[in-house]
Amino acid sequence: MKQPTRDEITERIKGILDGKISRDSTEDWVDYFISHDDEIELIDVEAWHYLIQLGTMCVQIAPNEYIYSSDDLLELMKEYS
Repeated sequence: MKQPTRDEITERIKGILDGKISRDSTEDWVDYFISHDDEIELIDVEAWHYLIQLGTMCVQIAPNEYIYSSDDLLELMKEYS
């Protein structure tokens, strides 16, 4: 199984920011790869770190309230894009 690319991860963030993709579905997407990490063909270590960081930014602290803001998602995207 191939890991998500930086571009795929960036597209997920853009989808969240545009309201087209939920953080919940993104958290599930990230969790899928993390739970299958032993099957991942790791090609880009930085992309893997990007994926992990995105997953932490999708964790809710209350209904519809997240630890990290949209601005934080933008900063993450800038850091890895």
